Amino acid sequence: MHQQRNFQALAQPEVRFSIYQRQSLLDQADFSCGIRYLPLGATPIVLARYNGSSHIHRDIAYLPHIHAARAEVLVAGLRPDAMATATDRYITLEGALACLLDDYNVAGITAQHDQPRLVP
Repeated sequence: MHQQRNFQALAQPEVRFSIYQRQSLLDQADFSCGIRYLPLGATPIVLARYNGSSHIHRDIAYLPHIHAARAEVLVAGLRPDAMATATDRYITLEGALACLLDDYNVAGITAQHDQPRLVP
């Protein structure tokens, strides 16, 4: 079970995006925040997905990670969000949304960045 919140974003009247936040009700580390490009008359394309630390993704074990569309992935015929990179920029869903908003220059939605983690 999870809860989800969705936003619609416009770069221009004909350039549309959707942004979502999804949080497991059972595991705080199980969350996803993403942005999709919604081309008119075509299949939506996931541009990025910011995941929590609840699972393993290939060689990334239980760390927050970001899936981002890359040209080499598309040329290889893979899903745009097939590759991921571990990150320490966020640890919560709210922090993930704040990073997405910064990375994709989204205005009109607010989110707080997580406090930096102190490394002993």
